[in-house]
Amino acid sequence: MDRRNHGAHGGGKIRIGVCVMEKKVSCSPMEQILERLHAFGEFEIIIFGDKVILEDPIESWPLCDCLIAFYSAGYPLEKAEKYAVLRRPFLVNELDPQYLLHDRSKVYEHLKLFGVPVPTYAVVRREHPNQELNYFIEQDDFIEIHGKRFCKPFVEKPIDGN
Repeated sequence: MDRRNHGAHGGGKIRIGVCVMEKKVSCSPMEQILERLHAFGEFEIIIFGDKVILEDPIESWPLCDCLIAFYSAGYPLEKAEKYAVLRRPFLVNELDPQYLLHDRSKVYEHLKLFGVPVPTYAVVRREHPNQELNYFIEQDDFIEIHGKRFCKPFVEKPIDGN
């Protein structure tokens, strides 16, 4: 069946499900993407919304031919994966690799595998705040992690990608 003329389920337009948290839908880059898709006239944009994503069972989520799903804080990625298995839409972006985004150090390692430059960084993992670590030294004008020195000031980011 020609999706351009009939959609995947016999309708006229291709239904694109946007399964992202509402704060992501309303951000400028996503608004621009959705405006451009709408301008083609061949797509019906279905925004799932926070209530559907967070509260409704996947069996009652809207049907779509294509799915756009982006992880963000509070987003139930596992639920979106189950929906994709159940309904089998075309995935505009893969879901499983989005788990990578949860850990900043994994993102950097993945980027390095593909030759993408990353900033100089080190990782400090503590079980609890202010835990003494034998590989971490802090002085007035620098810190040292595994023998790598970082002069102050520097940018400190949590390992959690959120």
